[in-house]
Amino acid sequence: MRKAIISNEWLEESELCSDVICLDSPSISIRCQINKTPFDALYNPVVGANVVSKSFARTFLKGMPLTSTTKFLKNLSGHILSSLGILYVLPIKVNETMVHLSFYIFVIMEFDLLIGQPIEMLIEGGKIRSLNISL
Repeated sequence: MRKAIISNEWLEESELCSDVICLDSPSISIRCQINKTPFDALYNPVVGANVVSKSFARTFLKGMPLTSTTKFLKNLSGHILSSLGILYVLPIKVNETMVHLSFYIFVIMEFDLLIGQPIEMLIEGGKIRSLNISL
């Protein structure tokens, strides 16, 4: 099993760049695991922040300390929700790789967990890929 850690600088940059996290682009489903419990999560690296629902956090992440935040979430129906806090450095297994991510907690029903930071390089073991863009 490989391990990877998302830098705190990403979370700090996300905290400073915008007060509102927007969920206005399509996500894909990926298979994840926390404490040997598998589940499907959403993945959308365009969002720029990781999000977990309050109910999911209450069920699977009991006893983890929360840090307060001023972040907001604009959900798919356009409502603005305030964050209940941040869970720092949550160990989560994605494609056989253990990554440590931080998540904003919101009272949401649309999904349980969304990884909204680009983690492809972490879960692919740092392989170099190319991207061709034409305008």
